[in-house]
This record gives sequence, structure tokens and C-alpha cells, in this order.
Amino acid sequence: MDSRPVYGSDVIVDLLGALNIDYVACNPGATFRGLHDSLVNYRHDIPLIECPHEEISVAIAHGYAKATGRVMAAALHDVVGLQHASMAIYNAWCDRAPVLLLGGTGPVDASRRRPWIDWIHAANLQADQVRHYTKWDDQPASLHAVPESLTRAWQISMTSPRGPVYVCLDSDVQEQEIPAGFDYVAPREYAHPGLIAPDESSIATILDWLLAASFPAIAIESVDGLAQASDDLAFIATTLGAAVVEPARDYGRPALCLPTAHPLNLTGAWGDLPRADAVLMIEVRDLEAVALPVAADALIAQVGTAVLGARAWAADLQRLQRADLVVLASPAPVLAALRRGLEKSLAPGPSHAKRGNRIADRVRQARVSWETEARSAKEDDTIDQAVLAVSVWDAVREQDPVLANGSLSDWAHRTWDLKTPDSYLGSSGGAGLGYGLGASIGAALAHRDDDRLVVDLQSDGDLLMTPAALWTAAHESLPLLIVMDNNRAYQNSVHHARLIATTRGRDTSRAHIGTTLTDPEIDFAAMAESMGVRSFGPVSRGSELPAILREAVSFVMTERRPALVDVRTEVRPGG
Repeated sequence: MDSRPVYGSDVIVDLLGALNIDYVACNPGATFRGLHDSLVNYRHDIPLIECPHEEISVAIAHGYAKATGRVMAAALHDVVGLQHASMAIYNAWCDRAPVLLLGGTGPVDASRRRPWIDWIHAANLQADQVRHYTKWDDQPASLHAVPESLTRAWQISMTSPRGPVYVCLDSDVQEQEIPAGFDYVAPREYAHPGLIAPDESSIATILDWLLAASFPAIAIESVDGLAQASDDLAFIATTLGAAVVEPARDYGRPALCLPTAHPLNLTGAWGDLPRADAVLMIEVRDLEAVALPVAADALIAQVGTAVLGARAWAADLQRLQRADLVVLASPAPVLAALRRGLEKSLAPGPSHAKRGNRIADRVRQARVSWETEARSAKEDDTIDQAVLAVSVWDAVREQDPVLANGSLSDWAHRTWDLKTPDSYLGSSGGAGLGYGLGASIGAALAHRDDDRLVVDLQSDGDLLMTPAALWTAAHESLPLLIVMDNNRAYQNSVHHARLIATTRGRDTSRAHIGTTLTDPEIDFAAMAESMGVRSFGPVSRGSELPAILREAVSFVMTERRPALVDVRTEVRPGG
């Protein structure tokens, strides 16, 4: 092994090390064969994570970024590899996840292309395929341009709002020998910005509105993944007696901002409480997605950085929000500033505590109701999402779990006691299928050397988009518990088929056609076993589930290898 860089790709790998890139995920491709060789033969401290599909590679990097707050790289073969990866890139874009996409391209110099393959896999501006949903892209034309390109890409990816970036590396640049006298400025010499702080006058205005309100509310989608920011949010809500609500969707919440069992986490439990007359929106792109009744004359402050990532192609900014104040700032420094302001103020008094107690009573009632409903034994001993949620929680609660993917239509949040932002990694962002298992593998990579249990509540339709990710999980021997929500259907599509048939006065009994995964039913346990994942099931009886889940958890925690439990779930009426 060479101790000093000899080829362009050696320089690229040195730069990745200097940028603290821990892993590179890839499905192998000839256009980055130089980079591949340098990763396996020049230096060994940046492991390759082999993936059978490019969408898996990017999803792994996406999940790793959310689990660690750091950038991971995915290498993508030219044109066709980038096309395969595009869905996962869009997910990362909508989720504001920092991912470094390393493209490879055959020789840009047409005179050096091999017959056929280099031509059909060459494109003018490969980045055009993903430019609408990446923060920045570049194609450095020489080795001298590579260091600055990669450093800038990393900086932009990590700057609020975070997101994926794409750097396309010419195979000639990768494979050339380093020219005499070549040198470059190390990445550490370039400072990069931190989170965006709010102005003091805006913080003062928000505090005035919240303190004066009869029923204030905080609608929030992000705390920048920071435990301190979540603590600040809890302090603010408790001091003011303010309700906190997070978007609750079938595909999962964007993030965990306040502990699920916190007495002021009113998500999905508002009931008959008064309408909010002062609302602080933090990184909420559409207030209609939050179950939050708002008074017609409410004062609304909108805080966030999403607008800085605006693109015209996709409507991921969602609805333009009515607001009386807009503050361009990151969630964590805003919450810290509001806490400092409250700590200096003597304004909160008995009325705030009384309001907080009222909210806490409502939250307590809702959680007792949810728990009772979920634990109600089914006469036919079948398993639905609520039963599955409480059964998994009973099995994993002592293991400090990380819920990497899935929410079981929010039953996990209703019945689990998740306390910190890093215990739940949120939804896919773009709601693109194929995300769940890859992202969970990324989270398991982040926790492979500690004692936490990474859990994937995996829907069947999503897994079938990227089933080969099971092989990567087994190949890397990752501590990952995969629990299938196997309802044998694309249930959202079943719902829409029933809805449109009802609206048109047609036969709803035919809603299963083209929307279900039956005849034959898929044996996910057998599929996983064929790829080296320890499997259990299929399980269809609620009475059998606890013991099987305990055995699977014990296997993952003892062996530090992946396991899959195939659970046949039934859908609640109307679900």
C-alpha cells in the first residue's frame, strides 16, 4: 500500500478523510473505479459500504446523517447510477439532510471514451438530473480544482438549511498520476458557518406575544437534532404553560422535538381546548399539516430557514403561510434566546401554571385512552398497528432504542416514551418509497459500536422497493431490529381506491385490485434469511408476538447482528 498519494483518487480519499467522512456507500461502477481502488488499496480508514442499488446507498447516507448530524458520502455511477439514486436524493432534499453525492463520469474528453458504454453513459451536465433537488453541484475539470470543490460541497451541505450536494468526478481526474509540485489548501483552513441566530428585537416581540396570549402554542418540526434545544423547548413550554404540537402523519413526524410523553406535548390530543391566539411556528412549512386550532385573529410568528433552500421545480416549501412576523433563523438558537429571555423575565405567573395544568390533564387523558385502546385484546387475536406498537415497545423499552424509521400511523408516538431527539429519526422527507430499511442501516452504522438498539418499523410496500438492502445489513453485521408491518397491501392506495369508489357510487369491494400484495403473499422472513438476516415469523397471533419479539431483541443485542420479525398485521376498520 502506498503511504503517500500517487493518483488523483488518492487525493480525493485524503480529502474525504480531512472532511471527517466516516463511510462511503456505493453500488460499484466503472466511472469511479479510481476512487474505489483508493478506498480499498490506498487507505483503509474510510470503509466502503457495498449496496446492491444506488437508492440504498443514498438512503444509508441519509439515515447516517440524521443519526449523527454528520455528512456521509455515496458514490454514484454516471448517468444510470444517478438515475437509480434520484428518488433517495429527493427524500434527502425534502428532509434537509446533509449528504455528499460523489458522481463518477467516463472521460469528459470524448477522444478518450471506449466504444458504446462510455458514450451512452456520458452526459453534458450530469447534475441536470438532480439539480432541482440538491443544494449545489460541481464538476471539477482538473485535479487542482477538486480540493476546493469538495470542501465547498461539504460546507454547503452542512450550512442551514442542510441538504444533499453533488460533485461529479471525471474518471481521468481520478486516474491520473499526481503532477509534480501539486499541493492544495487543507479543508481545515476554511471556516464554515454555524446555525443562524435570530435578531434580538424579533425574540422580544415573540416573547411579548406568548406572554400576553390567553392560549399560546408552539408548532415545531425541528430542534436541529440537539438535545439542548429540546430541553430549551420544554423549559419554554412549561414556563408559559404553552401547548406544543408537532406534525403527525401516517408516514411519521419530521423529527422528535419534545419527548412523546411530555405533559405539554399536545400533538394529536387538542380536543376541546381553546383555539390558540398566539402561535410560534418553528420550521413548520404548512400549518395546515399540524392539528392546531388557531383563532382567526391569532398572532403568528414564523421562524425557520426553509426558504433559503427554495426551488421552483418542487413544491416542497408547501403552502405560503400567513404570519405577522417572519424570522430567518435556525431553531436551536431561537429556542436558546427565548429561554434566556424568559429566565430574565418575572412575567410568568399563576395563570400560566393553571393553563399548563389544563393542557397536561388533556395530554394525560389522551395517552391513557391511546394506551387502553392499543392494549385492548382482540377477540380474534389478530395484530393491528396499535397492538404492534405497544408489543414492540414492551420488547425494546429497556434497550434505549433508536426508532430509525416508521411510526405505525403515529401509534409509536402515542404509546412509546421517546425522550430525546436522537431516539427518533423522523420520516423520509419526500415520502418516496424505498427509504426505510436503507435509512435504518445508516442509523445502525452510527450505533454499531455502542449498546443502543436501532429499530425499523418497516412497511411491506416500502421494503419491496429496495429489498436488497437486507443483504447490506447482513454483510455489515449491523445491530438492527426490523419489525415488519406486513399488511399485504399498499394501504394508502387501498384507502384512496375505496374513497374514490365511494365518491362515485361504485363497488368498494374491488379496492384490492392493483393495490394489494397477495396471491402470492410474500414471505419476508424467508426473503431475509436468504440474504443472511436472522428471521422470525410470519407472526399473525397477538398472543405469540411478545415472546418472539423478546427473542429477536435478545439476538440483536447479544450477537450485534440484524434480525427481522415478519408480523402479519390487519387494518383497523376505516384505516
